Amino acid sequence: MSEGRRAPDPHRHLGRDTIRRMALVGLFLALFLVASNAIPSFALVPGVPVTLQVLVVILAGALLGLPWGLAFLGMLFLMTLVGIPMMSGFRSGPAFFVGPTAGFVWGWIPLVVAAGLSRGVRKLNAWKDGAWFLGLALAGILADYACGAAWLAHVGSKPFGPVMLSMGVFLPFDLAKAVLAWVVARRVRSAESKAWGG
Repeated sequence: MSEGRRAPDPHRHLGRDTIRRMALVGLFLALFLVASNAIPSFALVPGVPVTLQVLVVILAGALLGLPWGLAFLGMLFLMTLVGIPMMSGFRSGPAFFVGPTAGFVWGWIPLVVAAGLSRGVRKLNAWKDGAWFLGLALAGILADYACGAAWLAHVGSKPFGPVMLSMGVFLPFDLAKAVLAWVVARRVRSAESKAWGG
């Protein structure tokens, strides 16, 4: 190696990537706020609104990856805890995390984990890659339902089984969100790979 040329700094790309991920966490927090309160919601089960929150959570895991996806959730929970109205109906505060729908919020943790794992999946074609993504997303969605149903059953003194079965009405909507997340994630990953070289 000639003295006039320096070896590439391995930390330069790392620092750039960290700043980019931090900016994306901020972007997803803003998107979550819009999905929670700026877009109309409706309830299939009393007290459980249907929103685009799950779409944002899946996308956050898929595009940020596992560590940064969990960082997004951590920031979301912290902002809600201190009183910033991030949740549907402009709800916030410590009481929100023990309310009737709190289980679904805690269930976003396995949902982000499942979506985050999909970022490491690299199959031979779009169909196989999509199947892995949707399979992981479905596992995360069902885990979210289980957390939500368990907490609803607890606070309502009801058996878990019927409450869990009632979650089935949400499944078509959440699967549609997962499909949309896959389409968006694949396009963004492709653009990201071209722009950042990997």
